[in-house]
Amino acid sequence: MDSPQHSAYRVPTKRPFLLNELRSRLPSVDDRFRALSGCGDPTEYDAIADSLYQVFLTARNLAPSRNSTDCSTHPNGPVDPESPQGWGQCLFCNSNRRAGNPRARQEVANTPLQYEVPPPPYTHEALLERMRQINDISFELSYRSPDDDFAIAADLVHGAFIIARELSRPRSSSRCSRHPGAPIDPAAAGGPRCLFCAAAEHRASTVAPPQIRDRPRRTLPSRRRPGPPN
Repeated sequence: MDSPQHSAYRVPTKRPFLLNELRSRLPSVDDRFRALSGCGDPTEYDAIADSLYQVFLTARNLAPSRNSTDCSTHPNGPVDPESPQGWGQCLFCNSNRRAGNPRARQEVANTPLQYEVPPPPYTHEALLERMRQINDISFELSYRSPDDDFAIAADLVHGAFIIARELSRPRSSSRCSRHPGAPIDPAAAGGPRCLFCAAAEHRASTVAPPQIRDRPRRTLPSRRRPGPPN
């Protein structure tokens, strides 16, 4: 009698536990969100954002690991908020490039591996659509699902958390549909308006190619060999 052939595939450690945790947390968050009538109060979205962040932590542990800069030298370093085109996202490496460090200029530009941040406007309807996508993909996940499916789930949950976090901010008098809780810039062109929108327009109009300074190298003094004794 032939012995049964077993598959070489092994379920990753803790995946069954984390997948059950993901499916147990989602229904309560979804029910709390659907109980809101229309656009609720910011304090109601605050509790939803906290719950979605806990769901994101579980989805992140199920997905392959990432870092914010994808820099081999500074994998967990700060992100450059004004990274020039063609450069990486690591603030330390970009600062060295701006200072003219020749070794830093020879580095290959990195590709950011941040979790998804959906574009504004952040509305109740956008969060509703995102929750539908999360429920659909969580229903399809299994122990043998590829890592890409878990990565997509982590991106979707992170995007839902971002939307809920923005909806939880206090409503400002700027009445900006893209940034509901943004502060007001009283000195903006055209009168007081959303600070984030005014800053984005200012950066877009003043962007210039980075100036790289060549740092002069110092020549070391030559060492004289001692002569023969007299």
